[in-house]
Amino acid sequence: MFKATSAFTQTRNIAIALTMSFAAATLFTACGSDDSSDTTQNQETGMSSENQSNMDTTENITPVPSETEVVIEDEPTAELDQTDSTMATEETEVSGTSDDAAAQADEPKSEGAETHFVTAEGLKFNPLVVKINSGDSVSWRNMSTHNSESIDGLIPEGAEKWNSPMSENYKHTFTEEGIYVYKCTPHIGSGMGGVIIVGDPVNLEQIKNADVSGGAGRLVRKAISEAESM
Repeated sequence: MFKATSAFTQTRNIAIALTMSFAAATLFTACGSDDSSDTTQNQETGMSSENQSNMDTTENITPVPSETEVVIEDEPTAELDQTDSTMATEETEVSGTSDDAAAQADEPKSEGAETHFVTAEGLKFNPLVVKINSGDSVSWRNMSTHNSESIDGLIPEGAEKWNSPMSENYKHTFTEEGIYVYKCTPHIGSGMGGVIIVGDPVNLEQIKNADVSGGAGRLVRKAISEAESM
């Protein structure tokens, strides 16, 4: 009887101990869950507070005004000076042009002046006689081994004499009217020369009275014939 009671008592004590252990474990689990929730809530609350603090700080920051680009307009003085300089230059150019035109107008002009050509062909000049106006020019070409030289006493008084370089083309302008007889210096003996009549043959009598012979005599006779036929 005593043994049965003792066994029952031990069994009851074991059951009570297990029940208490289970209850303690349950209570501990519940407490741990509450602590975790509180911790999580506290963390969320802390983060929320921090975000709110950051937002408040951001709102409280005074915006820094952006730098404004300042554009300084150029003063018009330089442009005005440049404009005045340009106008002065244009006026000077116009004035210079006018002065040049006036100077050209004052210069004597030989209106209608022409250049007549004489070509050396062998031992003769072609054409032999050239009739021109005062102010015209005569140009000798193909002058290899030849030249052109006026003959003393066979040109108008006061007229300009000429003597071109040997073997060079030459040009001479005639301003005095009258008859001009010229020669190729090294070949006058062969009659190489020519006659130029400028305007009116005002010195015809002078040419007629000239004492010449040979090649120059033949040129004088040709000059008289051409002048008398004018």
